[in-house]
Amino acid sequence: MTGIKTAARLALSALAAVACCAGCSSDEKSDNTKPITWGSCPAEYGNAVQCATVDVPLDWNNPGGKKIQVGVNRLPATDPARKIGDLVFNPGGPGGAGTEIVAAEGARPGLFPTSIRQRFDLIGYDPRGVGTSRPGIRCDPTYPHHLDQFPSSQTEFDDLVTANKAFGTSCQEQTGDLLDHVDTVHVARDLEVLRQRLGGAPLNYLGLSYGTEIGAEYARLFPDKSRTLALDGALVHSQPAGTMSYYESIAFEDSWNRFAQWCRSAAECALREQDPSQVLDDLVTRAKQRPLPAPSCRPADACRSPVGVVALLTNLQGQLLFKDPIPSIGINGWPGLATLLDQARNGDAGDLAADAPNYADLAVGCADFRSDFDTYPALKSQQTLLATIAPHTRGVSQSYSYITRCQGWPAEFTNPPKETTAKPTITPLIVNATHDPSTSYGWAQLLSTQIRGAVLLTRDGDGHTSFLRPGRTQDAIARYLIDGTAPAAGIVLPD
Repeated sequence: MTGIKTAARLALSALAAVACCAGCSSDEKSDNTKPITWGSCPAEYGNAVQCATVDVPLDWNNPGGKKIQVGVNRLPATDPARKIGDLVFNPGGPGGAGTEIVAAEGARPGLFPTSIRQRFDLIGYDPRGVGTSRPGIRCDPTYPHHLDQFPSSQTEFDDLVTANKAFGTSCQEQTGDLLDHVDTVHVARDLEVLRQRLGGAPLNYLGLSYGTEIGAEYARLFPDKSRTLALDGALVHSQPAGTMSYYESIAFEDSWNRFAQWCRSAAECALREQDPSQVLDDLVTRAKQRPLPAPSCRPADACRSPVGVVALLTNLQGQLLFKDPIPSIGINGWPGLATLLDQARNGDAGDLAADAPNYADLAVGCADFRSDFDTYPALKSQQTLLATIAPHTRGVSQSYSYITRCQGWPAEFTNPPKETTAKPTITPLIVNATHDPSTSYGWAQLLSTQIRGAVLLTRDGDGHTSFLRPGRTQDAIARYLIDGTAPAAGIVLPD
């Protein structure tokens, strides 16, 4: 999820944002057998990739009605003579644009293993409303995002609901009727159109974080249309938002404690002579009294200052997603997080300020995971529970944001959590780390019971998702995508 969940959110924020897909081609008619016409991409995407859009129905309950466009791009295989086919990629979010990651790979190769680059055309997939898809999800940017997601009275709860409704109304006005049709069922049906337009061969799909929910839904709806489905960092749609926030809070707190333990002995940790948990607790206490100063946060950097508790802890979770740095997409890893906390305690929390809001994250979250904590006593009970199980990170998480920010959301709740079983004719591969700060390892265990025949591959280590980390787990995912054969069940690989 964080997704990236903030998982992909942090990675994507380091890449150039693209407001429109100039030069992309849009289909003139709804013909799913018509090959995609690839064209040039915006300058920000470089010359290595080609771009296009694919027409899909706005409302899959009325497939003959109004059409919208889903944005995609293509990075050709480096060994065309040995090419297997297309590999469709989504990095998660919700709100993550596959085209951005594929374009980054084209500009600076290394995110994807050489074996994958050789054997597949990489297809970046932007879900409806996201990235280069049109129309995009738009909202009023002046909305006061600093509103407290931890109301301490009935009045504060009522104010939060009223503000959420007003903000959601602005999204309806600026986005139009798309806002009622952004749930994951629609996204998975769009993916099937893309598969057909790519030539109709069985789908090869790699989804990270929220991208796993897309893949799982695709397996349910189209059980016989895949060759490989690799689902890395499992998100399970059958969980109510309250259950999700409970387990995500445990995962976040666990990762923080592991970071603190690492920091005490790591030479590259700027807080190694401190108690990292005490540093964090002090920052949270200060931010409660008065938002932390962030002099390095400038509007041109798309950050919002000063830094309150929710922004501080939300960005903390995002910084925990990758233990090791990934310079090509601006990820500084745990050493970078230690430096940011050190800067914050010394007067500049600018790099922990809130990012520009991801409207698609909230729109999809409210369509898929809206909660039933619609009274102040119910929300207060959840707050108390989360603060108890997560004393340092206080229950802040992407799941919790759906509990609070979807209260009063005016768009339809089109895809509520439900128990389902997918019965694909192939063996999907589910991958998860044991200490993922975003998608709990227990979610992967649960998802493996909801997709018949799926194999769970475990990485015993830290961080969100595994495919972007060179190592044995990445190698295993690549072998599965290339060979079409899943590893044996029950394998646990080292970090």
